[in-house]
Amino acid sequence: MKKRILKIFTIIALFCFAVPCFQSCSDDLDGCGLTVVVKDASTGARLSGALIHIGQESGSIKKDGVSDTHGEAYFFFNNEAIFNISVTYAEGTRQGNSTVKLKYDKVVTKEVLVP
Repeated sequence: MKKRILKIFTIIALFCFAVPCFQSCSDDLDGCGLTVVVKDASTGARLSGALIHIGQESGSIKKDGVSDTHGEAYFFFNNEAIFNISVTYAEGTRQGNSTVKLKYDKVVTKEVLVP
C-alpha cells in the first residue's frame, strides 16, 4: 500500500515539475502590431517597394518602412494609438492614405489602396 501511494505521489510530483518546463513562451504581443498591405486600387495587386510613413502630424511617434515582395510592411508600437498611414509609390507619382487604430496585444492589418 505504501509503495502504491509513493508511486502515485512521485508521478504527480514529476508531472507538476515537468509541465512548466515544456510550456512554450507566451504568445502575448506585449504591445501593438501593425501590418500594412499596399494594393493597387484598380487591379487589387499588391505593390512591393512602396514607401510607408506612419504617424500623426502633431505627434512625436513616427515610423517609416518599405513594403516587401508581398506588398506588406510590419510595425510594432508599445501603446494603443490612432495613426495616419501615408503610402508613396512609383517615385511619388502615386499616393494613398488611410487611418488605423491600434489595439493592445493585437496585430491589426490595414490595407492602403494606391490609385
